[in-house]
Amino acid sequence: MRTKNETASEGNTIPARLREFLSKNYASEQLRCAESGDITREGVFGAEWLVVTDRRVLVLSLDEPQPALLDAFDFSSIRGAEAVNLVGSGMLSLTTTEGPHRIISYSEAKSASFTEAADVIARLARGETAQEPARAASASENVCDVCGSKIPANASRCPRCSNKGRTFVRITDFARPYARLLFLVFLFMMLSTGCGLITPYVSKVFIDYIFRPDAATGVFRHASWLPLAALVLFAAYAAQVFLGGVQERFSGALGYRTVYDVRAAIYEKLHNLSLSYFDKHQTGALLSRVNQDTGELQRFIVDFFPLTLESLLLLAGVGTFLLILSWQLTLLILIPVAITLVFLRRIFSRVGVYFHRYYHRRSRLSALVNDALSGIRVVKAFGQEKIEVEKFDKRSASYRDAGVDLVRKWSVYHPLLQFLIMCGGVIVWLAGGQRILANKMTVGSVVAYLGYLAMFYQPVLTLARLVEMLTTSLSAAERVFDVIDAEAEVEDAPDALSVARLRGAIEFREVSFGYDPFKPVLHDLSFTVEPSEKIGLVGKSGAGKSTIINLICRLYDVDKGEIRVDGTDVRRVRYADIRRQVGIVLQETFLFSGTIYENIAYARPDATREQVIDAALAANAHEFVISKPDGYDTEVGERGGRLSGGEKQRIAIARAILRDPAILILDEATSLVDAQTERKIQEALDNLTRNRTTIAIAHRLSTLRNYHRLLVIDNGRLVESGTHEELMEKRGAFYDLVMLQRELSQIGSASM
Repeated sequence: MRTKNETASEGNTIPARLREFLSKNYASEQLRCAESGDITREGVFGAEWLVVTDRRVLVLSLDEPQPALLDAFDFSSIRGAEAVNLVGSGMLSLTTTEGPHRIISYSEAKSASFTEAADVIARLARGETAQEPARAASASENVCDVCGSKIPANASRCPRCSNKGRTFVRITDFARPYARLLFLVFLFMMLSTGCGLITPYVSKVFIDYIFRPDAATGVFRHASWLPLAALVLFAAYAAQVFLGGVQERFSGALGYRTVYDVRAAIYEKLHNLSLSYFDKHQTGALLSRVNQDTGELQRFIVDFFPLTLESLLLLAGVGTFLLILSWQLTLLILIPVAITLVFLRRIFSRVGVYFHRYYHRRSRLSALVNDALSGIRVVKAFGQEKIEVEKFDKRSASYRDAGVDLVRKWSVYHPLLQFLIMCGGVIVWLAGGQRILANKMTVGSVVAYLGYLAMFYQPVLTLARLVEMLTTSLSAAERVFDVIDAEAEVEDAPDALSVARLRGAIEFREVSFGYDPFKPVLHDLSFTVEPSEKIGLVGKSGAGKSTIINLICRLYDVDKGEIRVDGTDVRRVRYADIRRQVGIVLQETFLFSGTIYENIAYARPDATREQVIDAALAANAHEFVISKPDGYDTEVGERGGRLSGGEKQRIAIARAILRDPAILILDEATSLVDAQTERKIQEALDNLTRNRTTIAIAHRLSTLRNYHRLLVIDNGRLVESGTHEELMEKRGAFYDLVMLQRELSQIGSASM
């Protein structure tokens, strides 16, 4: 057999005995595709193979010593293929001249492979050349390649194996523009630390010099130096406190300015990401990234970074004095220090997992609260307060348990660290006391040594406590960088064209798309729209009408096929140029907190007040606006809650009118207004749509009667096209929709 690909798919090699069977029985045919299913026809786990050649589709079993042919279909009898997704599994179905056939089953993990295989079969059945589609992300990509652990759904990298050093460097990159502040922090910290290093040595002076009597006379010969030594000690303490305060001031300014930049970067990134990113992430979780996680970064820069730097300076300075006083004792106390460092290194990654789990559950709790408060009207309307409280309690308990587990783990490690460090003091008294008895060290030297040792262990203890802060901050930083590093699925091509003004011609060429790559919403959809043509999209709910609009606006990119605007693939036109020339009134009207004027002017911030009022007049909104006490300065409330549905709809229409777009999109634009207001809005829309391409969705089919063409969409496919009259004469899908709507209207009228 002539093979186009030696492997069936990524990580799915064709077994040798299957290859031998194909070469023996189908030597003249070319292999196009081969995939292994993992559920047999009996419904149990087992391997069955789908093999697609340029002439036929085969299904084989490898359970016997020799491959057994289970099914075979020539392309001459195949009319289509579809990968059907079930609950936790799927099946590949062929449509032939004899009817549908379920030929092979598979688990959900193989959905991507069989979706592609179905596409290959469908293309070959139509006589086209099978294309190699881009492989969707498989379930295995959610498992770490290094440790094999499952990667949390909200993370792009494994929390166990993530590069903490790289994350730390990226944090410091944000502080780089403030190098002057960083230098001042380091300078004053070094001066403050230097002053602190003087005090233990003054203790040695007190004991070994000032308070040491003469061996012969018993007189304190150097008592006159006591005031001066006390003054030096006072000055050292005062300078240490003052310089520390100045350093704290500069480090605080550095932290707040740096985190401002981080917060600005993540917020800007969120606005630049595609809608598909927000489909996969809860709003509350993203709010947690912007507010709480950046707050942890602020804590890192304001608290952790200065403390760490100060601890390192203390270690260097104190270590020098310890070596000067007694290098023999210093070698002994390094034993518990070395054990402590090894211990810290071992527990760092273990504790990090608990911190990551803790903050992940915190973000999930924030997401739940955000959803509940956003939909508080629905909650109260359905009387589901108790249900929401129970959901909160359940998720809050999960958050609590993560915190308890974290504290339980840390409560084991932290006392062990303190014990190891305390062992150093015991060593000094034991070894130092022996040196005093042997007249090899003075009492003052040992006391000074203990003072320096306390200073030496202080940064070690601080660093031990800072493991918690460091782990917390780096975990938060990784979640922030997950957002900053996220790639927008819709972005400008390197050779994107700039278009000053669109004519408004639109063409769909065999477009397939699904929000879930395994569940297509549109299937090989093709149609054209001429400039200034008024097109209506009709069909049942869920047929794919709003998806078509989303693709025209390029809120998403197609999976297959292409959309052309003025003859150019929309993916080769600058994204900003497309969005600038498309006006849209969505089915779900959204108003920002602010005034009516600000919401209308949102489409064109540079518009004059006269232009905003003209847009409101055209949308029949001016009359109700000026009737309000504050007129255009009336606050609309959160999500426009202070306005009626019809008022919000008219403001949204005014916003689209002010945009003056080349392409106007109306998604149920008059669904929330009464009949009288609807008539006035329709008159305004007739004037607005006169010289621009208009695409409208309406469930009240009578509102589309005067449109040039209506496209009837059913299950993601174009089933009919024509004027209102032409479609009624066909007595097809559109006719059925109209008749159903009339029946419902009659039932509604009879019941009144």
